[in-house]
Amino acid sequence: MNEYQHIDLAIWEACKEGDKNAYAHIYKLYYPGLFNYGCKFTADAALVEDSIQEIFVRFWANREKLSAVRELRSYLFVSFRHYLLKLLSQHKRIREDVSATDDYAFELEVSAEQQRMDAEEQQEQILLLAAAMRRLTPRQKEAVFFRFYENMSYEEIAGILNISVKATYKLVARAIIMLRDAYHTQPLLRALLTVTPLALALGSMQLSMMICAQQLPRSL
Repeated sequence: MNEYQHIDLAIWEACKEGDKNAYAHIYKLYYPGLFNYGCKFTADAALVEDSIQEIFVRFWANREKLSAVRELRSYLFVSFRHYLLKLLSQHKRIREDVSATDDYAFELEVSAEQQRMDAEEQQEQILLLAAAMRRLTPRQKEAVFFRFYENMSYEEIAGILNISVKATYKLVARAIIMLRDAYHTQPLLRALLTVTPLALALGSMQLSMMICAQQLPRSL
């Protein structure tokens, strides 16, 4: 899980005043998260990189006009998501308008660390988890990604996905239920399940603990 929450205000102000070192700091801080997010939509790494470069070029050009932007991370993810989906539609890889649908790809996968585990019972857990992940809708996957991998608030996620906060809670809650229920059909495996292997599988200790504890996000 990424440790950063928000960019330091002094760096943001310096960037708006034209400080290229501050701009480079912001770029280095957010590039990995944006790239990881973009690769959930497409395996074309070059297209993802081009999209990130483009939104940062626009960001730098318009920095003085962004005085009202309070959540820089959310702004960058919104800009990047919009631009990347537009490029994918131009390449005929998705429909032209997917803003209100689940008609696009977003891959939330079992981590490479978990895939290398050898224990037979853990491999069975991996298969169950992978199958459950595939059943999530793209929006559910995005919501889970932002909440548990990027540690975003429900308000931030709602802004990026252009939905209500209440709908965001529902997306996350339903996704957790589906992942948790993957183990209901295998009581023995569920009993053997520990937080550590599941955390490795999901790449998120917070999500793993929530599933193991059978907890759901508090609704509005």
